[in-house]
Amino acid sequence: MKHIDFEKLDMLSLMIIVGLCENKSATHVSKILNIPQSKISRCLRNVRTIFGNELFFRKKYGLIPNEYAKRIYPIAKEIVENAHGFNNLADDHKNSERWFEVAVPGLVTYLYPKALMQSIRNEDKQFHLNIVPWNSSTLQGIQDGEITMGVCCGNHQDAIKLLEGEYEIESVKQLEEVFLICSSKHPLLQQEISLETIAKYPFVKTDLGCNPHSTCPFEDWCHRNELPLDIEISISSVSSLFNYLEESQAVCLVPYKAIYDMLTDIPSLHGCKLAESETMRMASVALPKTVEMVTPLDSDDSDLVWLKDKVREVTLALV
Repeated sequence: MKHIDFEKLDMLSLMIIVGLCENKSATHVSKILNIPQSKISRCLRNVRTIFGNELFFRKKYGLIPNEYAKRIYPIAKEIVENAHGFNNLADDHKNSERWFEVAVPGLVTYLYPKALMQSIRNEDKQFHLNIVPWNSSTLQGIQDGEITMGVCCGNHQDAIKLLEGEYEIESVKQLEEVFLICSSKHPLLQQEISLETIAKYPFVKTDLGCNPHSTCPFEDWCHRNELPLDIEISISSVSSLFNYLEESQAVCLVPYKAIYDMLTDIPSLHGCKLAESETMRMASVALPKTVEMVTPLDSDDSDLVWLKDKVREVTLALV
């Protein structure tokens, strides 16, 4: 039998074990204890290490305690109930503020903090916000409860296939325009810009969708037309993208007008809206990208509902 190091077993971890056994939902336990889901995930990893057992397994309808967790539960429950006699424990949790972690598309991460924080201050919301770029591990982070909600540039069908009803997936905005970005001295600018001429140069991918393995519309178009495409690198930071394009022969296509608008102050880069005829040719093979919002199915959380509304507003107005 594994030796249990009780010195590493804290009261909050016991409260989380009890909460998960009784509610089977990290989201619900987060609300009850008034702590971020990321902290629940960290504590759960810790107690799994301490007990040398997974304790819970994930099903579509929540986290289900295994037989070992069911044996721990009555002991943990008694400890937690006795500990509630200490008023300072209740006060610590009562006075703590909530944290929300929101993942958004890397290229437009800069658009969200100022707008969202202004709304939080204007409406005197009592929670903290952390904005992070969407990456290949974000989807797992949402499923594990470490990330509250995510916004990505992808394909709605991919998202539905991956999440299968466990989360709410909302198509916020379809990005029908496409913008070319390259060095202002790029040889492409000396010829007619078409999908065929763009495909002759190294290509930079910029967005990870809900499905990390999904392709972009331009990739799909090249594949359908049997044109080789040299995807040189994937970059999701706007500053890194601009630096890379300035010093290379690579090109990229982005669906964000906000990125195109930034180029007026960067003479070393050239940006232009792809001709509608070329955009339509690409759309005949692959649907345009869509901004998707992925959130837990928890309509009773008023703070989360409020935050979703504000993220939706920022996306529609600025992206």
